[in-house]
Amino acid sequence: MNYNWVPFHIVACSSEDFTTPADYLSTQQYGSQRAWECSRTADFPVEIILRFHTRVQLDHVLIASKLDKIIPKVDIYIGDGLNGGFNDAEYRKTGTQLQIHNKPIQVKLIGIGSFLKLRFIEKPKRSPQNPYGQVSIQILKIWACARSYNINDHTEEVFGNKDNIDKLLIDLGIPVDMINWFEDDDRNFQYAPIDDDSRETLNGMKSIRDQARQVEDFEALKELKKDMRLVFEIGKEIWKIKRELGFAVAKEDYLRAMELRNRLKKLEQKRDFYDALYETARYVKMISLKRPTTAEYLRHLEYLDRQEQLNADELRRQRELEELHRRRLLKEEQDKIGMQIENKIDKTPWWDKGDRKPIKKDKKKKKKEEDDELQVNFNNPFAFNEGDVDLELYLNPLLNSAGDKITDIPLEILRRLHQLGYLTVFGARAWTGIHSESWRVREACAQAVLNFLEMPLPDKYLNGKSKKLFLASMEFTKICLDDKILSIFFIGLKILSTGLAPPVCGTDVSPAIVNKVLKEFSPILVEKIQELNFRAREISLHSLLSIFRHPAANVGILINACFDKLVMDPNFPKLFVPPDKQPTRIVQARLEIVLNVLQTFGYDEKQYSHQDVFFILALPCLFHQANEIRLLSIEVIAALYQFVGVDIRVMVEQIENLKPGLKGQLLQRLDQVDHDLGRQIPEMEKGLSSVPEQDEDDLQSSLLKKKKAEQQQEDLSKSKK
Repeated sequence: MNYNWVPFHIVACSSEDFTTPADYLSTQQYGSQRAWECSRTADFPVEIILRFHTRVQLDHVLIASKLDKIIPKVDIYIGDGLNGGFNDAEYRKTGTQLQIHNKPIQVKLIGIGSFLKLRFIEKPKRSPQNPYGQVSIQILKIWACARSYNINDHTEEVFGNKDNIDKLLIDLGIPVDMINWFEDDDRNFQYAPIDDDSRETLNGMKSIRDQARQVEDFEALKELKKDMRLVFEIGKEIWKIKRELGFAVAKEDYLRAMELRNRLKKLEQKRDFYDALYETARYVKMISLKRPTTAEYLRHLEYLDRQEQLNADELRRQRELEELHRRRLLKEEQDKIGMQIENKIDKTPWWDKGDRKPIKKDKKKKKKEEDDELQVNFNNPFAFNEGDVDLELYLNPLLNSAGDKITDIPLEILRRLHQLGYLTVFGARAWTGIHSESWRVREACAQAVLNFLEMPLPDKYLNGKSKKLFLASMEFTKICLDDKILSIFFIGLKILSTGLAPPVCGTDVSPAIVNKVLKEFSPILVEKIQELNFRAREISLHSLLSIFRHPAANVGILINACFDKLVMDPNFPKLFVPPDKQPTRIVQARLEIVLNVLQTFGYDEKQYSHQDVFFILALPCLFHQANEIRLLSIEVIAALYQFVGVDIRVMVEQIENLKPGLKGQLLQRLDQVDHDLGRQIPEMEKGLSSVPEQDEDDLQSSLLKKKKAEQQQEDLSKSKK
């Protein structure tokens, strides 16, 4: 067999740090210096599933961790399946390894499959080098060879009379060891002196041999003959060792029993290798994992909830202890400064010193004492405030890992935030860092705010007191979304989704405030969707739709944001470009957003008008030169027709200068919608007389009427002048 280092890629990971994602392991096909680490708040066990580029037969795995983040215990599973993804594959345990350090360790594995699952069971103990108890992988290389699927034909077995003769000899009392057993005859090994598992393996190999005889695959028959002889010898040896092991246990000769047990395990591993090689029925039983019951699944969910609550309680107690320690140090410092000031005060009466002006000296000392008290109590919010205390546990480790320092920014920015009341929410350091020139500092500050919002909030923001926190998080999100670094943009999306959900969006946040925030962020996200590509675009579109799932959200805000750049501005009519002449990426982004809104939220005439969507967006895009834009426009019209009905068909029939083929395709799509919904397809050519005639002005949207009225009034004012 041609063994080699096989390539693979990561398909699933339950936990990863944002600086060392699991995708780094996919690139190290022949060894790389990049590594993976789990998240600092990961819940164990942590799982990684990788997929090979082809079906392989494993031999061993070479694995090593980082120097400061060892792996206490890892279980390795091999997964296989004829079709589907990693969720559809069936996994079986193929190896376990303890105490993996930075020195590479070779783990012996046996099995054939397309997936490999690494399950990290235990969490490392915390240490100064590993304060969060993380696990890591520095080296991961897999030694295996490519295998293919064997097609099993169900054929009838041909048996001889030898098995009946053997049964008669055994019934007559002849020992089985004295019977002359051969491997080249046609028997089912029912009465052979071998153990039951080996007998099952030989029967499976015998069925494969019969299939090879039918197709005249003599090369495979040659290998099968040799392998069946070896499996038969292994089975006889296992059968003898099991009998001897029973005698040793009966005699209480445990040293001999330990030796026999070790030999038995080695022989069983050799036999299992042939099961995996030929994929016998016994191998299928070995790799099939039992699915958990509903009670076990619910019990596991309860355990996870309990562990999450314990972790949150532990973190809260730790924060309370640190806050008590900080207050104790602050009080000691205040007492120390107070004693120094009291010792410096001269308590001799002024009439004894002959000084006639004691009031001025007292005023100077009092002023100096007040200045010292201000410095001790940290009353300067632009340097340090209560928000810095809240984010200290989250921000300091990230800034240390970033390696850069926070530089000063113009004071006008902090004054504006202080006037709005946002400066004391996240602290002066976080607001200063998000405006830094170093992208590492900005990313660290954004991640710290996200971690703070995802963890249990302090008591001061609970019970309807989260309005200021909500507005501050929205202001922070606006800065992150304007950043050019993609990772900071993704963190901003997470902050936005977290901020619009409880407990950050509490009962004191009114629906008007929520819709105002959505109105600010909708144009920003629409612009980002039309600029980004591939997965970044999909994530942005999914986040945009998810924030409008808020119960108080008005979907019409998003629809109106998509009409931007598609309606003529009366002040600048010469700068207007019709939708059918605009770039493909701009129009495609707006069509996809409107189509997803209709498919996800449906149609509500109280929030937006279907005529606006038809006349401003869908109708002009039917004349676009790009074919994908025209097809998307047809889908939007079909989605509107699903909710509105015959009004859309009337509008489509009255479209002029449209290519007959495209119009026929559009009407065919509307007929398909009627067929799917079980509606009767209206005969428009015969039944148009029954439809009341409509003026051209009635078919125009309210937005177009408003723009037209503004233009007429402007022309009238110019004529008067």
